[in-house]
Amino acid sequence: MDILDSILDNIDQSVIITNREGKLLFFNNEAAHTLSTLTDKTLKLGENLLSYVSKDRKKIVNQIFNDLATKKQSIKSWAEYTQLNGLTMHLEVNYIPVFGEQEDLSYISVLARDITAAKIFEKKIRAQAANVENLIKKANALIIGTDSRGYITNWNDHCSIITGFERNEVYAKRLTEVVLHESSRHGFNDVITRTLAMEPISNYETKMKTKNGRTLTCLLSATPQLTTTGQAVGITFVGQDITELVEYKRSLEDKIEERTVELRFALQKEKELVEMKSRFVSIASHEFRTPLSSIQFAANFLKQYSHRIDEPERHQKLDNIVTQVEHMVSLLDDVLTYGKSDAGKISLILSTVNLADFINKIAEEAGYSTKNTHKILVEFYDTPLDIETDEKLLRSIISNLLTNAIKFSPHRERVYVSITGMGNKLRISVRDEGIGIPPEEMEKVFEPFLRGKGVSSIPGTGLGLSITKKSVELLGGSLKVESEVQKGTTFTVVIPYKTL
Repeated sequence: MDILDSILDNIDQSVIITNREGKLLFFNNEAAHTLSTLTDKTLKLGENLLSYVSKDRKKIVNQIFNDLATKKQSIKSWAEYTQLNGLTMHLEVNYIPVFGEQEDLSYISVLARDITAAKIFEKKIRAQAANVENLIKKANALIIGTDSRGYITNWNDHCSIITGFERNEVYAKRLTEVVLHESSRHGFNDVITRTLAMEPISNYETKMKTKNGRTLTCLLSATPQLTTTGQAVGITFVGQDITELVEYKRSLEDKIEERTVELRFALQKEKELVEMKSRFVSIASHEFRTPLSSIQFAANFLKQYSHRIDEPERHQKLDNIVTQVEHMVSLLDDVLTYGKSDAGKISLILSTVNLADFINKIAEEAGYSTKNTHKILVEFYDTPLDIETDEKLLRSIISNLLTNAIKFSPHRERVYVSITGMGNKLRISVRDEGIGIPPEEMEKVFEPFLRGKGVSSIPGTGLGLSITKKSVELLGGSLKVESEVQKGTTFTVVIPYKTL
């Protein structure tokens, strides 16, 4: 027995043995020490254990003693005491019944263990867990937890703010079904599989839907939730709503693209302008040289030989000078007209025009200006008597087309003009039987200061068709050309008009 007493005195648990009424039969040193920290009483053999128990615990211990006799099994209890030094002590107490041969309760072994350190550690863990949970709940980031099947187990406040879904609306539901946008579901299932396979996922861009039907762009990182054995049992997703950032980025990209297009357009216009200036210098130097040479020759002739030549010859030289000056003025007028139209300085001036008289007069003027080398045949189909339009622009269109038709059909006799009414539109067709336009030059036929390779011997600035096209556009119409080399060309103008 002495050996057993020695062993019990050297263990770190309090051991007390009582009879069935609670009378102390044995206690070890740890029990005596523990009691001394709680009360100024001293354990004594023969005393009742209940006399050492605090008032608030007596009823509980007494009930345990009664239950031991009836239930015949050990009972575990936990108690919290305030020590004499003011500190709190937590005890885990096991009450173990010992029965005799007649199955009656003979002794009660009371084993008490100080679990204060464990309780303090447990409280710290709980406090830390509460702090972490509160941090997750209040964090200014999307924090979503799921189990290994993708069912939502955690949903913080920021998720509710961003999506409009409350925690109870999404809890225990599949993340891919309740929150993810349809377009992102397939790819997100792959993210879940990869995360559970311990593959790190960060900055994954996905689409999420809100309760009111909006679509959000979110950037998520995924981390597996592990057991103590390292098995993945769930996933924690942490992320941010980057919808505004994505929209801002897209807006910047659109602006950059827009500026790029504008820059390309400006560069193209600059290139075209340089080319146009080069062509203008080339054509101007050619077109102005001939009339200037004629004027210079006629003027010098008159100056040197005026006393020899008769009156008819003098008038002929002066008429030639006038004709060449008029030609140069016409060339300059073309350049100025094109410049005004290109700068948008031409405005519409509407007036009433008697269509038949107007067209016939222009045809007569065109014939006269080209010395009636061609017969101009004009036909009208379902045309109104009078129309409201810009007379100057319409005159420029028809005059340029007629002049070109005559100019580029040398050694031919006829040019055809047809005017057709089409509801509130007028179709004007000018056809010649001349040299035609090669297919490779068709796309550039309306470019300024650009002349075909086969017309170098025919005078002109290359501005007539450019002016005509801009005039047609100012009237809200369209202009197209059809041509076949050595068979002729047809220009067709369609413009809207108003009838009175």
